[in-house]
Amino acid sequence: MTTSQPVLSPALRIVLMLAAAAVALWGMSQYAAYVLSLSFAILIALAADPLVNWLRRKGLGRGAVLAISLVVVYVVLALLGLLVVYGVAQFLRELPTYTQQAQQLTAQLQAALESLGLDSAGSEAIAGQADPSEPLNWIGDLLASLGSVIGNVTTLILLTTFLFVDIVLWPDRLAETARRGQSYARRLADFMIDLRQYIVVMVIIGACIGALNTVMFYLFDVPSAVLWGVLSGILNFIPFIGFWLGLIPPLILTLLEFGLQRALFLMILYVAINGFVQNVIQPKLVVTRLNLTPFMNLLSATFWPLVLGPAGAIIGVPLTMAFRSLVLDADPATRWLANLTSSKLPDLPPASDIPEADQ
Repeated sequence: MTTSQPVLSPALRIVLMLAAAAVALWGMSQYAAYVLSLSFAILIALAADPLVNWLRRKGLGRGAVLAISLVVVYVVLALLGLLVVYGVAQFLRELPTYTQQAQQLTAQLQAALESLGLDSAGSEAIAGQADPSEPLNWIGDLLASLGSVIGNVTTLILLTTFLFVDIVLWPDRLAETARRGQSYARRLADFMIDLRQYIVVMVIIGACIGALNTVMFYLFDVPSAVLWGVLSGILNFIPFIGFWLGLIPPLILTLLEFGLQRALFLMILYVAINGFVQNVIQPKLVVTRLNLTPFMNLLSATFWPLVLGPAGAIIGVPLTMAFRSLVLDADPATRWLANLTSSKLPDLPPASDIPEADQ
């Protein structure tokens, strides 16, 4: 005689999954620096995969492929790191001057509002909301957090180096495991292919946006134009919010240095260039690989910084993609949740084949 095993109800499954997720997120927050270094190492390896494959096709040995790949990656990272560190130091040194100018501009706005008949309390409240010094201080905190991520360079270099060793010396291990019938290995291999294509496309688009914005900021005489151009390319990884975050620093600095008219021209040109790239070109390249609803994109950009700090916004979308594909979609009991977060509707059987619900 067989006895039926108790089955957890869908509601209880969700409760247990949320509890497990809370524990996992707490652990990630406790070791946020290491999680960020590991995540960036994986993304760097994925972004460099086209270079590794190109060197292999040239017939180079594994040792040569490993050495050349690491040299190229580290030269690019060193240049980027030096640029960010130098630009951050320069901006933080000038921040008190910019803050003083912002406060003077706020006082002028308050005086203008009072001249229009608004009482002092109302004009002070409105001018306080428009105070440019607050975004400047927030920008300083963001740059300082990016600098702290770069400062954890030893762990990042070690993880990246040995990850490249695994990839170059033992290639296609995951694909081979998947071919031998491991279903979860097949799922992981497919996810890594999608993630690699997404990262490569985003790196290319970010580099183009960063270069275009750098030229534009330089032509407008924006202070630290190269820093803000590079930062706008990096912030391109943050959906929706990154577009505007990249505009705030150069817009405020242009307003303080050259006045409202030039700042408006800069904003119009920035929105035109970046809006065309992000809303016309980028969706055609990555929407089929991203496979997340707009709400999930926004949730990724706003939730992961709470767990990993400001830099978590940059890797938020890949982390959400991993959770959706490797956790929710892997379990038939929670696959419906994965479908709710997908921009694609699942393939459904004909209505005649769907069994009627019990009455």
